[in-house]
Amino acid sequence: MLDERKMKILSAIIDDYIATAEPIGSRTIARKYHIGISPATIRNEMADLEELGYLSQPHTSAGRIPSNKGYRFYVDFLMPSRKLDEYEQSFIKKLLKKRVKELEDLIEEAGKVISKLTSYTAIILGPQLECSRLKHVQIIRLEEKKGLMIIVTNYGTVSHHIIEIPQNLTDSDLQRISNALNSNLGGKALEEITPEVMNSIKDDMIEYDSVLNILLDLLMENLDDTKENSKVYASGSSRMLEFPEFRDVERARNFLSLLEQHDLITRALKTACKPNTITVTIGSENPWSEFQELSIVTTGFFVEDKNLGICGIIGPTRMEYSKVFSILEKVTDYLNKAITSLL
Repeated sequence: MLDERKMKILSAIIDDYIATAEPIGSRTIARKYHIGISPATIRNEMADLEELGYLSQPHTSAGRIPSNKGYRFYVDFLMPSRKLDEYEQSFIKKLLKKRVKELEDLIEEAGKVISKLTSYTAIILGPQLECSRLKHVQIIRLEEKKGLMIIVTNYGTVSHHIIEIPQNLTDSDLQRISNALNSNLGGKALEEITPEVMNSIKDDMIEYDSVLNILLDLLMENLDDTKENSKVYASGSSRMLEFPEFRDVERARNFLSLLEQHDLITRALKTACKPNTITVTIGSENPWSEFQELSIVTTGFFVEDKNLGICGIIGPTRMEYSKVFSILEKVTDYLNKAITSLL
């Protein structure tokens, strides 16, 4: 553990570098932060902090900048708690006041709020359908031999499928089939819709056996395809280009390319996120090379103790961590309440 003087100097360097993106020297620390020791003593302490791995020196004549180890120590031990200002609080409250009918709209709005207030890129993983319950199934006729199967979950996600239907089925038959599916499957968690349940439906409606085989197979195929996937919502990708770290064209291009790799982002956020806490993964702590010049801050959002998804913020390691923590904590709190009222 560092002594008090070294902690004050490290904190001053990180706070200044977060604000300016410029290496900081001993004279600047003495002048701006009033630590009560001479620039020469500060310089010696900075040399010690560099030797211990908390700071680095980009150029021989330049001041120091924080290392990943320095940021980690800052987040774990030095980061001040921060209260939201009035503008931030009112902006977040609007999240609940908006009338949204579907979870997707609510999540998208939350991402925009997070990105707007932090100036970083917000990534939200939507709920996995394995947590969902089937809300409604409807089969309607489009043409003589074509129909539309609509599948709705309790989270408001809707999928549509064009199906072939036997010519001899009337609209009343289609409604009866829809009613039977809703009666037997409505309200069930997706993992509860087993082949045994489906066979029971077929036995009760043997006269519709051919079309039920198509519908039930399609339903299971749809659920199997989406069960393990979370939808990725990204907001504020262009905001990152305003930071000095991304003025380099190649680095900016790599970052924008990274945001298109939804599978990689999903794995990174799920790996980083830990239950019931806000988690920070800094630079080289990320197992994927694409993230090793970035920090990821994550937390889950819940309904009835079930983890429905992950809110994440991706930014440079020179991130305003205390601001990010306070905003992410408040937005997910509102998100939890809004989802509960929506469902």
